[in-house]
Amino acid sequence: MAYEPTPDERAAAHGWVGLGRIVYIMSSRQLVALRTELGAPAAPVSAIPVQDVAPGVPVDGPVAALEATVRELHARACA
Repeated sequence: MAYEPTPDERAAAHGWVGLGRIVYIMSSRQLVALRTELGAPAAPVSAIPVQDVAPGVPVDGPVAALEATVRELHARACA
């Protein structure tokens, strides 16, 4: 299986190279709660708020209008 960076790792890399604003659909807390609700195994990394991972980078989120779509994608992945 190919390595897939975690959202926290992407945020850190994003901050290092100065790409600018980060937009996210669900917060780390929301994602952990959703995975727990779906009975998914715990993530192999700590869920850290993007503001803690990349302080000083402009952040917009969560995006409530897309939350249902993300919930459905995770539900399918955990089925």
